[in-house]
Amino acid sequence: MNNIIAYGSVEGIPLYNCSDHSSEEWSELGGKQWPILGACQLAYGIMIDILYFPILSIIFEKENFKISCFKIMWFLGIIDFLITYVNSILTGWLAMEGAVYCTHPNVIYISGMIVCALWCTSCMTALLLVTNRLLGMTKPALAVQLFDGRKTYIAMIFPFLYFIYFLFTAPLIFNSKYMAWFYEPMIYPERSAEYFNHSHTANNFLIVTLTCIVYTPFRWVIGTNLRHVKSDQSSNLQNTKTQVFLQSTLICAANQVCAVIYVVMNLTTVPNWIIMFAHFTWQFIHGAPVFIYLALNKMIREKFLEKMNVMGSKAGRETSSAMTIVKSGNSPTN
Repeated sequence: MNNIIAYGSVEGIPLYNCSDHSSEEWSELGGKQWPILGACQLAYGIMIDILYFPILSIIFEKENFKISCFKIMWFLGIIDFLITYVNSILTGWLAMEGAVYCTHPNVIYISGMIVCALWCTSCMTALLLVTNRLLGMTKPALAVQLFDGRKTYIAMIFPFLYFIYFLFTAPLIFNSKYMAWFYEPMIYPERSAEYFNHSHTANNFLIVTLTCIVYTPFRWVIGTNLRHVKSDQSSNLQNTKTQVFLQSTLICAANQVCAVIYVVMNLTTVPNWIIMFAHFTWQFIHGAPVFIYLALNKMIREKFLEKMNVMGSKAGRETSSAMTIVKSGNSPTN
């Protein structure tokens, strides 16, 4: 980021200088147009972000936002929303263009810098969320001490500082040939090692390890609690615990797969289908919560449907009123 300020353009940074060719030449040398796949990714991203709006508003409602896990879920949802804009909407447009770094250097560099920081922040926030749930089930008194009320905001400072730190590390760079974001802009292949983002790599492996460590007791606690729940008296409690378990597991399992593949594909040559699979998994990670919340969280699903009905009814009333006005205006006068 400091380099951008100093040079006024990312092309002024030596390792990111595109002066050897024109943007059209760079696209022909290293890019590939994906008109259909790019359009599908763009449409997917728009759909996810549209659906996220009412879900985030539901989580943000006063009665829900009092609960610490909802504060963390809302923060994680904002991150998902922003990442989806880059890894699906912007990526779809770049894929249709057949873009490489040197065709849109400023857009790709700045977007890659932000999305790299957001991804690492989402990893930290997801870990914070599962820690919150685990303590809430096993050590409620400690959970209150750490997360009760505004204390949740203090805990969320750590992911925010994590974001600030990663803004100053090497960005992710999009390449349409592989339909993915890499450390390397593929300008100087002989200097590829100089682009390697060690912090991002450490984050990915650390998060995978810590998530596995935290999830082992979490799953055990869920299973133990469910065995002791009497279905005839506490079916609602059992459903709630099952929903929390499934939501957290589905969201974090994909994180683990994507984190490992993205590091491996930046360390060594892998088949293109694996690279594309990693990118689609990354898109799934930040889009899946929308469907998980709607499918498994009864409260969010019911309020979401209420909002959709209200919006539909309002749109219907506005259309009806507009038609009445038009008919009234076109009626003959005596």
